[in-house]
Amino acid sequence: MKTEIKTVFLIISFVLTALFLFPGCGNRTDEHADASCEDAFCIGVLLKTSELRYSMIKAAELARDDINRAGGEVKLIMGDVATPLASARKLLQMGARAIIGPGTSGNSVKIFDFLVENNLVAVSPSATSVTLTEKNQQLIQAGKIPFFFRTVPTDSFQAKILVDQAQNEGEVLIVHRGDNYGVKLTELINEELDSQNRPAAKVVNYELYDSGDPDFDEKTQDVLDDIETVSGISNVDSIMMIVSEGEGEKIIKGMLDSPVVPSSAKYYISDSLAVANLHELVDPDNPAAVKGFKSTTPCALPDPPERKDEFERRFDPEEFPSLQFTVHTYDAVVAVALAALSAGSDDPSEYVSEMANVTGGGTRCLSYAQCAAALADETTANDDINYEGVSGPIEFDENGDIGAGCYSVYTYDAEGGRTRQVFSIPELEDVTPGQVP
Repeated sequence: MKTEIKTVFLIISFVLTALFLFPGCGNRTDEHADASCEDAFCIGVLLKTSELRYSMIKAAELARDDINRAGGEVKLIMGDVATPLASARKLLQMGARAIIGPGTSGNSVKIFDFLVENNLVAVSPSATSVTLTEKNQQLIQAGKIPFFFRTVPTDSFQAKILVDQAQNEGEVLIVHRGDNYGVKLTELINEELDSQNRPAAKVVNYELYDSGDPDFDEKTQDVLDDIETVSGISNVDSIMMIVSEGEGEKIIKGMLDSPVVPSSAKYYISDSLAVANLHELVDPDNPAAVKGFKSTTPCALPDPPERKDEFERRFDPEEFPSLQFTVHTYDAVVAVALAALSAGSDDPSEYVSEMANVTGGGTRCLSYAQCAAALADETTANDDINYEGVSGPIEFDENGDIGAGCYSVYTYDAEGGRTRQVFSIPELEDVTPGQVP
């Protein structure tokens, strides 16, 4: 047990956290802009605040509240995902000692060098591009320390699952965002197709835009025009959509209405639009429009599985229609707080080495309170802890990636519901029966 941590715990009591965790900060993230971070462990949040993604911010707030109830004092500071690099700079200036996010791979790439230059830890719950793994590997090869982590599996697994789901189909069309996430996932899918001696996919890419764009309808039509002019479009049996909330559902609706896109083609949607209420976005008056569609998304395999149910009951289903990536967000906050606690310091350059230590090997613990108590226990040698998250085992490797996890494959029905299969990572075995709710 580190001497600094033991001393603090003995003086303050059983589960008050270490050097950086002092009282004096409120619980509302919108009150943090002018408050000081001198007496709190401030964590910046760079996550999208749209209706379908606000649940991730709620998950971060739940983690903060649980940590603070266990004696800590964590404060969240909201950033602006529209300007990720400028926002990261501002968060650092305000006193943030870690960042949860960014939520997208593209934004994560944009702030990657900034993190290294400023020794600032970031943990993304939803950025899945393998580019981020490659960038961490390059740092290691140069003798530097990676500061970027994620609690979600990489797209190397998603590509395999998407291709596996379309195993019995013929030619493949991929419609993807022209950003890092879309480009890299498309490359991985084509690599997987090639490994199975299947033809390369036909590809349509577009520059990412959103519903607030004044040229939204025109840009959507441009994408549809590009799709309809694909050579051999009539031979396509499988369509993989690597699209975003906003433009994605409109593109899908246009494809369903197209006289050129084969009506018999099966649709496979990546995690960027793998939402429960897909039919409401695509065609609210016709749930059957997305019947047979499949979507893939990282999921949770906690032990016991009831942990996920208990966690999700903390969300109002009417207020939060999608809980995608919420468990991964919660675990990101807890992992950062435990790493700092274990290091006895809120300095990212000191606690970064504890990120892997507190999430792999050691004594298994299932909550911040339980893990903090193990660190504080003078009677046992529990300073080597293994936080096993609500999402399941985390176990950060040297590249900041997790070593285990799962992907859900959802199949949408004609009534607006969906059924679920679960595949473990890295084995990609079907573990659905009796294993997860």
